[in-house]
Amino acid sequence: MPISGPASYLTTTDEFLGHWESADTTLGVGNELKLKDGSARAVLQTKKDSLVVKRAAVQAKLNHQEVARGDIENRKKDLLVRINQFNDKVRFLFGGTKWERALPQVPTQTDGQGVFTVPLDDAAALWLMINDDPAIADITLLGGYTQAMFVAEVVAINAAFTTYTTAGKKLDVAIEERNDVQDAIYEMLKQYRQAVPTYFAKGHAILDSLPDLTPAAGSTPAAVTANGSYDGTLQKARLNSTESTDPNLFQYEWRFCIGPSYSTDLEALVPGGNIPAGGNREILTDIGLTSPGSVVTFRMYVITTTGNEKGSNTVTVVRAA
Repeated sequence: MPISGPASYLTTTDEFLGHWESADTTLGVGNELKLKDGSARAVLQTKKDSLVVKRAAVQAKLNHQEVARGDIENRKKDLLVRINQFNDKVRFLFGGTKWERALPQVPTQTDGQGVFTVPLDDAAALWLMINDDPAIADITLLGGYTQAMFVAEVVAINAAFTTYTTAGKKLDVAIEERNDVQDAIYEMLKQYRQAVPTYFAKGHAILDSLPDLTPAAGSTPAAVTANGSYDGTLQKARLNSTESTDPNLFQYEWRFCIGPSYSTDLEALVPGGNIPAGGNREILTDIGLTSPGSVVTFRMYVITTTGNEKGSNTVTVVRAA
């Protein structure tokens, strides 16, 4: 199938490698097809192997970023409990006083680092001021939780944000390295298509079976509707979709992205996610759902015989605790 995005590069490259091998066999030893820069089939194979490594690196960096994101979300939950407990205690003990009026606004779970941590710093500072007042006993929260414990958690979540930011930058670099290999492969495939007609006459089987590099002109298929949920018993995502009625349907593909946001630049094929026309569209997968709280987004793609494709709605699956 032609290249339609990062997820299709390996499959398309394999098609070209197979075709190139047939061309070389037909031409015979010593007459193998070469590109204008002298590259033989082995060069494309090496780049394809490199792309496998680069794609794995991108997925690993995505996993690291998702772990960091999950850590932040868990720390946010704990800190929100504590800042609310602190505010409640101050209101109870010092209602109507300067201490109550100085209480910070509680952030929300979805706030970014800048918005989320400022009220925490304010609460820590106010807590310390109250404790330093000789006329007031030190404030402790449920479970003997102290101001020092709160400060330690604030320090920890700032470190977690740094870890997440660093993971994101490492991911950006890994994506660019992958894209560099993809670009090199694309240029080789393009040159291969240009080279074949110079080695084989019109009507030859090798020429007539030349793989497509880009989707043929034609209508984009209609999207199907995907749905999914987390099966706690099997500890897997259970995915399904409606059926495509496109007359040129070739196959379906389940693709995924690590994390709560879907990006076609980061999507990858779910293992076992290739489903032939008429096949069972329901699958079970634990891809990306490595720990409680893990989030993976999925789409079901309809792919036609002309190489055109269309993704479904995005389905978000969260692994239960």
